[in-house]
Amino acid sequence: MAGAHSIDHELHVRASAGTIRDAIATRSGLQGWNASSVTGDGAVGGEWVLSYEGGPEFAWRVDRDDSTGVAWTCARGPGDSVGTTVNYAFEPTSDGRTRISVTHAGWPHRQGNFKKCNTLWGAMLFELKRFVEGSKPSPAAADVESGSGGSGP
Repeated sequence: MAGAHSIDHELHVRASAGTIRDAIATRSGLQGWNASSVTGDGAVGGEWVLSYEGGPEFAWRVDRDDSTGVAWTCARGPGDSVGTTVNYAFEPTSDGRTRISVTHAGWPHRQGNFKKCNTLWGAMLFELKRFVEGSKPSPAAADVESGSGGSGP
C-alpha cells in the first residue's frame, strides 16, 4: 500500500517538553540542531524552509504546534519526501526526563530516501538531544550526508 511505511525513533532527554518544543518550533531552535539555514515563522499553516549546505532544501508545512507535540508535512523536497509527515511527540517520564517520539510517515516504499532518512533521523535526534540538554550541538547533521544527493529530514 502506497504511503504505508514509517520511520520511528524515540529517545529520552533531560529537558522539559517546552525546551524541546522551542527547539523544534522556533527558527533559533531549528538552527541549533537541524539546519543552519532556516526561514519561516513556524505558524500553524505556514512553512519552515530548511536548507542544507551543498544539499537539498525542504519546505515543511506546520500542521500542529502545541505543548505535547509538533507536526509537519513535507511540501517541497527531493525524491519521494513530498507528502510525508513528521510528528514529534513529547511526554514526561517517571524519572524526570522527557520522551521524544518521532514518526516520519507516508513513505511509498522502504528503499532509497526512506533508508537515508532513517539513518539521518537517528543522527539528527542525537543533535537535538545535545542541543536541548545544553551541550554544544552540531547543527545541520544532515549537511554531511546531503552532499551525496540524499535527503535530510
